[in-house]
Formats: sequence, C-alpha cells, structure tokens
Amino acid sequence: MTRRLADSPTSGPKGGPRTPEGKARCSLNALKHGLNATSPEAMAILASEAGVDLNMILDDVRAHYRPADLIEDELAKRIAKCVWRLALADTMEMRVLQRNAAPSRPCPSYEKIMRYERLVDIHLPRAIAALATKKCIENKFNSQNELSPRSRRA
Repeated sequence: MTRRLADSPTSGPKGGPRTPEGKARCSLNALKHGLNATSPEAMAILASEAGVDLNMILDDVRAHYRPADLIEDELAKRIAKCVWRLALADTMEMRVLQRNAAPSRPCPSYEKIMRYERLVDIHLPRAIAALATKKCIENKFNSQNELSPRSRRA
C-alpha cells in the first residue's frame, strides 16, 4: 500500500514557485500592512501604493546632512527610512480613517498604525542625534589636528 502511494502521480514535487521571480512574488503574500517590511520588493510596492518615494527622501536627506563617510551615509539612510515610514504610516492612517468614517472606538489596524508611528518617532530623533554627534566629534577632531603643534612645525 505504501508503495502505491509513493508511485501515484500526486506524490511528486508539490506546487509552489520554482523561478526566482515567482519566489519573490510569493514572498509578499503575507504582507499585511508593510510597516515592518525590509525586502526591497515589499518596500517598492509600498512606495508605489502610498505615493511616497524613498529614493527622493534619501536624496533630500543626503543633500541636507552631506554625509562624509560610510557611517554618516548609513545614518542618513536610517533617517530617510524613518521619514519614509512616517509618511507611509500617515497614508495608511488616512485610508483607515476613510474606511471607518464614524467609528465608536479606534479599530485594531488604526491602533497598530499609531503604535508603529510612536516607535518610528523614537528612532528618528535617535538617528538624527547619532549623526549630529558623529559630525560634532569629527569637527572637533579635525580642528584639534589643525591647531596641534605638529601641524604648525610642518
């Protein structure tokens, strides 16, 4: 009996995506709100749905902070992602409020968005402070090197 089941046409490889494109598409099946999304595919979908472009925000943040090295650039990316996620949360909040025109109490999805927004509100000032601290330390280090006796002798 076991032999017959193993030889049946349905005992072969199960369904599911086999190509890289199919696997990438299926990886987004469980994407509910995307607020915690990290994959580039998910972030691209969210950006197109919300009308908020992460690359545009990143360019603006880089232009404002002018990162001088890799660490500063990573901190600038963190700031841009926080700003992007806040804009995304704002868009989602508007959709939820439009869907539930006169709720007696906030729905769970609205509460989840608000919790998420508070978390991002915590991370954004931290990233800004880390970048400002690094730039301040570098400026002090550079100004001390310019004023040191060694540099005067040379």
